[in-house]
Amino acid sequence: MFKQIVSTAACSAVLLCSVVSRASEPVQVGFTATLTGDFASYGLDVRKGFELGVEKVRLEDDVNLQVKVSDDHGQPNDGVLAAGRFCEDQDTLAVAGYTFSSVALAAAPILKKCQMPIVASAITSPQLTGISPYFRRLIMTDAAQGAMMGEYVARTMGVKSVYILYQQDDYGIGINKAFADAFVAAGGTLAGQNSYNLGTKDFRTILAGVKQRKPDAIFIGGFYTEAAMIAKQTKALGINARLIGTDGALSSQLVQLGGSATEGMTLYGMFDSHSQTSPQTAAFVQQYVAKYQQEPNGWAALGYDTALTLGAAAKAARARGELNRTSMNDALSSTERLPGATGDISFQAGGDRSGSLHYFTVKSGKFVLADQ
Repeated sequence: MFKQIVSTAACSAVLLCSVVSRASEPVQVGFTATLTGDFASYGLDVRKGFELGVEKVRLEDDVNLQVKVSDDHGQPNDGVLAAGRFCEDQDTLAVAGYTFSSVALAAAPILKKCQMPIVASAITSPQLTGISPYFRRLIMTDAAQGAMMGEYVARTMGVKSVYILYQQDDYGIGINKAFADAFVAAGGTLAGQNSYNLGTKDFRTILAGVKQRKPDAIFIGGFYTEAAMIAKQTKALGINARLIGTDGALSSQLVQLGGSATEGMTLYGMFDSHSQTSPQTAAFVQQYVAKYQQEPNGWAALGYDTALTLGAAAKAARARGELNRTSMNDALSSTERLPGATGDISFQAGGDRSGSLHYFTVKSGKFVLADQ
């Protein structure tokens, strides 16, 4: 009898050890984003949120995510090199991050060859839709966001005419077309449009032409640095037009660089840090403030949800008995209504995410919901 009890106890201990071992088994993922250079703020914010999400997954989901970080510098060539390294490391089961669509467009074919799942945080180019059966993203496309904003500006804001200024790259071109098509379809009129290169500092010549057209509003399809310069120079030239920006300008840097000239500017994004309707959002904000002593922005929230998505996929794949790139990808394909800081997470065919936007206005140097 004693031997039988010992044997049973030993067996139970072995089974328990096996369960604990599997639960704590490292699940290695890669993370890449622009972490240095002029546009590092996007990548650094995504990384902060991602790291917080990893902590949550380890504690609450019992998934031991281990992260290998790569700085792609916002350069496609560096993205390709990072993708190659992730592929060669057989322990890496998925790649997360990405803050520039051009980098992901270059890296995705490499990762596709090694059947590596991608869960991207903040890249919006419609060209990425369906680029790989292993690709998903947490942010909506330029086509979706631009269309929503175009309709909002025409129907909700009541703007009749818009002059569009957009940066000459994949992001700006995509946003420009989607916004313009939706704005016109909703009854608005385009007063004109012009492109500019990233790094442009003097917009006065372009804005002199805008002033002659007398639009109700100026839509700026670009990032916060140029948007801030346009805002300041618009004010200096006495142009009486409302300013409208994108999620690419939705950053505290916009207000820091543009000062009072950004007051009243309307922008959009997928995350509202003051949302009272989602317990997931409230918990994320509380944890983020406790860790970093500042309120999170949308980029941090998307990074956080990226980690949660990977954690849920790893947990589901492990429950099915096998944890590898194929099982991770299968689990990601089944992701539906996963609660996150930016809302429920589900993926459409082609890897895109469905969702909705929040609309913000700069008020006293802060981003507040536009209807408040």
